[in-house]
Amino acid sequence: MTTPRPRAVVIGSLSLFVVLFVVLTFELSASASTSAGKTQATRRARPAPAETKTDAIEPEEPAAEFAEPAPEPKYEYAEPEPEYVEPEVEEVPPVVTSSS
Repeated sequence: MTTPRPRAVVIGSLSLFVVLFVVLTFELSASASTSAGKTQATRRARPAPAETKTDAIEPEEPAAEFAEPAPEPKYEYAEPEPEYVEPEVEEVPPVVTSSS
């Protein structure tokens, strides 16, 4: 079996790249156009909400001088959390060995 020539390998690789790039471009443009069509169809199905003058006018709040005072917040006693105490560890003296 003969080894392929370097020039043929480069040309084959570039042509494969071009073909795959073109196919991917067409696929992406096709999927983008179908998703855009679905978006426009859903926009057409739902009419835009119309604002009327009665919606824009809100009833006035009663005067502050006649309003009832807000109730004061009630606080409940909560027990404090216990402090973290490290467990006691017995220290062991290091073992000293002499080398001769």
